[in-house]
Order: sequence, then structure tokens, then C-alpha cells
Amino acid sequence: MSGEDRFQAPWNFLGLPEEISSPQHARGWLLPIPYESTTSYGAGTREGPSAILSASRQVELYDHEFQGEPALAYGIHTTPALNLVHRSPEAMVANVAEAVAELLTGSPRPEVLGILGGEHTLSAGVARGLAKIMDPASLVAVQIDAHADLREEYEGSPFSHACAARRILDVCPVFQIGIRNLSLGEAEFLKKNRRVRTVFSEESSEPRGRFLEDLARFVKGKTVFFTIDLDGLDPAIMPAVGTPEPGGISWQRLLEVARVVCRQSRKVAVFDIVELAPLPGFRAPDFLSAKLVYKLFSYILLGREKTKKPKQEKRS
Repeated sequence: MSGEDRFQAPWNFLGLPEEISSPQHARGWLLPIPYESTTSYGAGTREGPSAILSASRQVELYDHEFQGEPALAYGIHTTPALNLVHRSPEAMVANVAEAVAELLTGSPRPEVLGILGGEHTLSAGVARGLAKIMDPASLVAVQIDAHADLREEYEGSPFSHACAARRILDVCPVFQIGIRNLSLGEAEFLKKNRRVRTVFSEESSEPRGRFLEDLARFVKGKTVFFTIDLDGLDPAIMPAVGTPEPGGISWQRLLEVARVVCRQSRKVAVFDIVELAPLPGFRAPDFLSAKLVYKLFSYILLGREKTKKPKQEKRS
């Protein structure tokens, strides 16, 4: 065994070496936030970030779509996990907002910040942090979710995970995809509010994906916050969530959405992956989440021309 092989890879996303994962060299940064406070059904989202980081070390760096090892081209720095504030969900949202604004305006700073949750409440803080450092008129959010999350308050808190999209909407317009569960109050709210476009599950699963044209127009020329609640996916491929819902988005449709967002927007400043609640002994959802993080960094950082579908090889 050589000296290089004697020790395990660093405990960071993808196990990248220092020369690729240092903050001075990495164009993408990843912030773990293992926060869980307002979950109302299944628990365990606080374990999501560590499960994704662990699974990522088994992800191959080579990506057929990019015909190479994208991470080596741009680098990913994994920051320490954010300190948690348990005083109240509102206080934690404020903490996330300050951290996001600080990371995106510091030196060095990432071209894109990825966030690993934790519960969806965190996304309200991400939106507020972005609004602190940029013109809110240029900011929009794209949300993958099974739930509308448009309640004004839930179980006594306006900062519940069930209010995540409503709090993002306080900051910027929202395009929701994959919704298949909402309350009567949320349905009435949608009828009156023009700042949110909701693509329900049956439309998001339509084979031709005609909603993607609307999505392209929504993000055109805008800075995007891309928030992905994993329960938006089909529970057949993503059962490890607190509130699984029948139906949902396939892996391929999710990548189609990601390509449109990254290709048509001015930039994706931040994305988050939230609500993974790992299942003991069942690694597939953790691995899917890690693979998704890698795909998003590659789509965002390798340019618009790289987000096209790979060409099929000719057979002799």
C-alpha cells in the first residue's frame, strides 16, 4: 500500500482532495444544516445532511452526460455545519439568512451555494439571505415539492415547514412543481395570488412536459433560488421523507427541470436539498440525494451548453 492509499479520502462531499475542495479553489460550496424542529409526521431530517455526505463518497466522479469528471473542473468545498438555534424557528430562519448573506458576500466566496437540510423551514432563511444582498426584483424561486407549503401559519408558527413557500413568497415569486397535497385555505390562496404558479402532479408528470416552457419563461434572465423538497419525487424512488405522497416526479423529469432552470436563468445563486429522513439500512434515497447535489453543481457551473442531453453514440 502506497502512502497515498494509506488514508481514507477527506470527509467532505465526494471525498474530494484538498486542492479541489479548499475554499480558495472551489467554485461550488456546500453548507450542511441539520436542523429539525417543526416536523409534524415522520422525523429524522436532522440526519439528512450527514447521510448525503456519507453516500456522496460512493458516487463516481465520472458523469456520462458530461463525458468526464465535472467535480475536478470546478471543485466543491464542504463547510462546517451551521450552528443550530433552538430558541424558535424564527430565530433559526434569521440565523440561516445571516449565514447565506455572509457566505455569498465574503472572500473567498462561492459562485453557487448548495445547502443540505434539514427541514424545509430553512428555505425561508435562504430566501431572506438572498434578498439582503441583491435586488429582490431580480430574484425568483423554483420549488419541487409534494406540498404547497403556503399556509400563513401551522401549529402556531408562521415558520413551520408547512409555511416554507409562503415565507419565500414574502420575498419573491415562486414556481411550484409536483404539488399533490394542499389545504382548502391554500387552494383559496392560490386562486387569488398571481405571484405563485403551481404545477400539480398530474401536469408535472405529463409525458411531453409542456409546463417546462412556462418554467423557462419564469426564470428567463432571473437569479434563481432552487429549493427541492425530496418528497416532491415519486416515493417509489424517494421513500425516505417525513410525509410521502403518492405520485410525484421521476428522476428523469427532475433532471429535465434542473436543465431548464440552469440553462434559461441568468444564474442559480443557491439551491437546497431538504427533508431527507434516512431509513436505517436503506441507502438508495441517500445516494439519490447525493447524486442530485452533484448533478446540480455540474449543471450550474459547467455552463449552459453543457446542460443539453448527451448525443447517442452511432452504432457500427
